[in-house]
Amino acid sequence: MNFGLTDRVAIVTGGNRGIGYAISTELLAEGAHVVVANLDPARNAQAVEQLKAKSNGHVIGVPTDLNDAAAVENLFKRTLAEFGRLDILVNNATHVSQGGFFTMTEENWDHAFDNKLRGTVRCIRHAVPPMRERKWGRIVNVSGGAAWTPQIGAITTGINNAAVQNLTVALANELGKDGILVNAIVPTAVRTERHDNNIRETMQKTGQSEAEVLKPRVAKIPLGRMGAAAEIAAVAIFLASERASFVTGSAWAVDGGVSARL
Repeated sequence: MNFGLTDRVAIVTGGNRGIGYAISTELLAEGAHVVVANLDPARNAQAVEQLKAKSNGHVIGVPTDLNDAAAVENLFKRTLAEFGRLDILVNNATHVSQGGFFTMTEENWDHAFDNKLRGTVRCIRHAVPPMRERKWGRIVNVSGGAAWTPQIGAITTGINNAAVQNLTVALANELGKDGILVNAIVPTAVRTERHDNNIRETMQKTGQSEAEVLKPRVAKIPLGRMGAAAEIAAVAIFLASERASFVTGSAWAVDGGVSARL
């Protein structure tokens, strides 16, 4: 299937590992050019070299702190200077802030919203003008299952994700006339590096085996297994493509059936 992504230019935040890296990989495989944006310069550079080694596409890395408005502006200036256009923005960068409602300080709340919601807003505000010029654009916001099932011990995670989904619908309505489609992906139970670290920490704390730690988690998934980052990337590629020409304002659950509903 031809997704029509040849020579499209994409920015992927949090693109140096996990779901973001998988999305970057698939975009390059489809002929797009990719800008990998992440806070850690060393990991960003390493990811870019790995992506270059397995792709003929043009990929660059721009270390970016999404909490810093000037750094976000620089990300988009660098992209336009390098490629002269921007077609796709994948807001994948995430932040999991531990803490319940009554234990979070004002600073905790501010930090949590800066890392996800405000970072997403900053990126979209810079992405829309060059997309409007060409009357074509795709914005894919990676949310998370906590938007629908809040985590009491990480309450800001769900609030951030729910806000991003609300923003997705609002902007889909506003930007449709400009040929810019805005959608969200809602992954849950995906074996990423962060999830693997959590599994190892749980094993150390409880003395359980990996199978014992995974058993109750997998039991909640109708497909009977956890997902892979590549499976999330496959949906992102569709939403970023010509094939999704009549899809906007939607939230795609990619979770093995965990959130299945009418």
